[in-house]
Parts: sequence; structure tokens; C-alpha cells
Amino acid sequence: MDAVDVLILALRLVLVALLYVFVYVVLRMAYVATRPSVPSRLRLRVVEPGATGMRAGEVLELSPGSTLGRGELADVVVADSAVSAEHARVDRLGRRWVVTDLGSTNGTRVNDATIKGRTALRPGDVLSVGTVRLEVVAR
Repeated sequence: MDAVDVLILALRLVLVALLYVFVYVVLRMAYVATRPSVPSRLRLRVVEPGATGMRAGEVLELSPGSTLGRGELADVVVADSAVSAEHARVDRLGRRWVVTDLGSTNGTRVNDATIKGRTALRPGDVLSVGTVRLEVVAR
């Protein structure tokens, strides 16, 4: 085996390695392009407005980190006496939306269950703060 044969063998191995890298990149791009995207904003439809000025059927769009509460500092003001000044916060955690109770007096509920810590939200879930009920809407 002479130097030319060794060089040809090395070039063949490099070519095979490049082909594998190319196939991997193409498959990765196809996977990313076909998986469902996470909406950049959470959509909540007002089911029961309680004592607020909201209308049933109205759709609220919340950004990650938005807070719901009765106080002026809340991103979404829910003017209901049963809602704390800063009642709950919605965030995006990876590919999912989550809600966190911020130590509210009356608690935050998802599908009528009082939450502790972060709780995932899915389309069709009903988020309750005070007497206000909001349904998670799919995009």
C-alpha cells in the first residue's frame, strides 16, 4: 500500500463523514420545521367576568411574565374584590404555558382545583381568579 492509496482511503472516509453530517442537518431542519410552534402570546377567553368591566367572550392576549390582579401594577387588571393586587402570573416554560399563584388571598384555580406552585395550562383549561373565569384558547 503506497501513499496514494492511503490518501484515497482518507478522502473516502472524510466524504462519508461529510455525508452523515449533511443527512443529520437535513433531518434536524425537517424536524424543527414540522413540529407545532408555541404561540408567543397566551389567549384567554372570558367565560365569567364576575364584577369586572370585562365582557363574556372577550379574548385577552397575555405575554410571558404577565400578571393578573386588581392593582394598578398588574399587566391585566381584574377589577374584582375577590382578586388580590397581584394575584397570578403566566409564563412560558419551554414549550408550555404555566400559571403561578402569587400568594393571593383567595387562591388561583385551574379547572376548579386550587393550584400550588406552577401549573401547566392547556387549551380548554379554565383559569379562575376570584370570581372571574378565563378559558385557555388554542391559537
